[in-house]
Amino acid sequence: MEYFVFILAILLLVGSISIAMPSKSSRKISKIRMEAQMMGIKISSTIYGKNKFKNKNSNPVSYQIKNTTSFKEGHFIRDKTDLILYSPVKLKYVENFESIEKQLKNLSKSIDELIFTESFIFFLWKELDGLKELKNILDELGNLKNF
Repeated sequence: MEYFVFILAILLLVGSISIAMPSKSSRKISKIRMEAQMMGIKISSTIYGKNKFKNKNSNPVSYQIKNTTSFKEGHFIRDKTDLILYSPVKLKYVENFESIEKQLKNLSKSIDELIFTESFIFFLWKELDGLKELKNILDELGNLKNF
């Protein structure tokens, strides 16, 4: 009986320690988020507060950068391979909307959702694609200045 209690106590100890240790993917995401913050990207939770994102299956955090484009309003959602306009619908009738769509098609496939505001660009992306992909996304968003 003493052996049974001893083995049960060891199993409980090992189980609680293994639960407390972060997984390989959570360590990778943590490292990416830390590097992103060092590059000047603001990371905020999509779980609390005003969540403007419509993609409910995506990441629990959004990435935010300063909007240096002349594009001050727009919400785009990934539909299979393309980013499609979610709002405002009036944007479809702007004369240069085709060029906007063309430039957005060239954006990384890792981006799930993209929101342009006066001051910031918010985006959701597949974080497990890595830091190199994040740098690629930042470069591509920086090249959108000619809207």
